[in-house]
Amino acid sequence: MKPLIYGYMRVPEGADGDVIHKLELGLKQLAAVEGFCFAATFYETHGGYHGAFYELTEELQRAEARHVVVPSLEHFSRHPILRDQMIERLEHEANARVWVVEQ
Repeated sequence: MKPLIYGYMRVPEGADGDVIHKLELGLKQLAAVEGFCFAATFYETHGGYHGAFYELTEELQRAEARHVVVPSLEHFSRHPILRDQMIERLEHEANARVWVVEQ
């Protein structure tokens, strides 16, 4: 059985469906190439809000999943300190590894 991987992204303000679809396709392609079963994507739709991130962390713990994929690290936050704290939270609370589509 393939391990689960969950996607996380901030929906860019004013992004149309094609942009969102393209970003999610990148998440799914990385999952397939790396041998994961893509479970779902958690979308953050409001700047400065982290509700979907907290839901993702809870889901990782519930499902005992250990992998998260993002289009880029800026989808956690553009602020490097906050971004690092969010990644650390995933690592410590859910024992999760973060995969990045664009590096």
